[in-house]
Amino acid sequence: MSKELERAQQTLNEKRAQVNRRYKPVCHPSVPAGWLNDPNGFSYFQGKVHLFYQYHPYDSVWGPMHWGHWVSEDLVNWQEMPVAMAPDTNADIGGCFSGSALIENDEMVLIYTGLSPKDETDRHFQQQCMAVCRDGVHVEKYEHNPIIDRFALPEGADPYDFRDPKIQKKDGSYRVVTASKGEKHGQLLAFRSDDLKNWKLSGVYADQFGGFMAECPEVFEVGGKTAVIVCVMGADQTKYPCRQPVVYMVGDDVNDQLISSGDPIVLDWGLDFYAPQVTRLPDGRQIMIGWALSWGHVSPAHTLGHGWAGTMTLPREMTLDANGQLCQKPVEEWKKLRRDEVCLENVKVGEEIILSELAGDKREMVLDVDMTAADSFTLKLLKTGDEAFVVSYDKATGLLRTDRGQCGYPCTENFVPEEKPYGETVVPLVDGHLKLHVFVDVSIVELFADEGRKVFTSIVFPKGEDAGVSLSAQGEACAAITSWKLA
Repeated sequence: MSKELERAQQTLNEKRAQVNRRYKPVCHPSVPAGWLNDPNGFSYFQGKVHLFYQYHPYDSVWGPMHWGHWVSEDLVNWQEMPVAMAPDTNADIGGCFSGSALIENDEMVLIYTGLSPKDETDRHFQQQCMAVCRDGVHVEKYEHNPIIDRFALPEGADPYDFRDPKIQKKDGSYRVVTASKGEKHGQLLAFRSDDLKNWKLSGVYADQFGGFMAECPEVFEVGGKTAVIVCVMGADQTKYPCRQPVVYMVGDDVNDQLISSGDPIVLDWGLDFYAPQVTRLPDGRQIMIGWALSWGHVSPAHTLGHGWAGTMTLPREMTLDANGQLCQKPVEEWKKLRRDEVCLENVKVGEEIILSELAGDKREMVLDVDMTAADSFTLKLLKTGDEAFVVSYDKATGLLRTDRGQCGYPCTENFVPEEKPYGETVVPLVDGHLKLHVFVDVSIVELFADEGRKVFTSIVFPKGEDAGVSLSAQGEACAAITSWKLA
């Protein structure tokens, strides 16, 4: 173990006991102490799901990147493992940044971005490195890193923005798809190797996403097609809900190019979702997990001095509908967390009603709302007095909105009110009914609508602790609700 890795682990051991757990999710994996961002190396290896993550052990803000590590046998209970990597070689001295995993010959091969020592411009070159995990715990870096350096880039590509490799075995050899900043906009590049050590540029894999950079690529097969997810930096604000939206395209993977028509589609309409990764389980399911924060937002857990910042979404099964759109649904394994079922039928909703039997900050709810005689519908969560996380639907426009503007601490520096504390998109009614599936886990809310085509993920830090639930409508709605405590 290097001195840097040993220091990171010792720091984690010391700081874990100092963490204030007031806003710690109970069911979602969240960083034990320090800072967490992108999921990395999400994979199934030796009978367990492995989830690495971008980790800064020394503060609850972004810093020189290490890799943290969890394992799980059921996608519900996550066991903390030792810190997996630290910036301790010449190839990654500026940080061990995001990457992915490939299981090959009973080894976990990890390909990640390392930052070189600073050059004369005081910047780091970004380059791709390799490491191997053989026992599911310890990670050994390849002694001849980097395996793909800036000299492999095509003309016009920026060596300071070249990162986030997605590794696959495809068509008889190994392929890495990486994010790159091109001359005009973001692009994904494909590289090929026969031995994982010697790599050559295959070409531009995709450049249809716009923005000045398309980072954190995820490429996976679903429903006989290839889905590509990217996070777009500098996106057109007239088209997308935030500055750095997570979008996807579905098409065909032909000669290391994504052949797809149509515009990119937003993957999550909430306030806090980024850098998702997908892994295929032995039963064939494609499971996605993402980082529940967005760049530009500040976790109140940090601002309040609680010693941690960073949560992952719940794992989601990915499928493809008949129109080529990705659908997300919570994994079946999460049902084992359900306790104390409550079923409410034919709830007439007009003026605001308080549902005390649904109160709680760790709760799952399935709602079926008949909107035939209603113009709008509002669900309030985590409610204490006037404070609440608000879910609202307007039938005339079809807009479903999640809004944390009335709920606790803003996710900004010094708690300045957010300019846009909500996310919204059009959700069609089904035979006049609005169907919602909601998860609340202390400081994260995830909402699934339109059979998983529209999803909203947001962190939320209420000041009050009542965690009440209320319903209201313009006109008269009729709701059926099934709910469980989560434990």
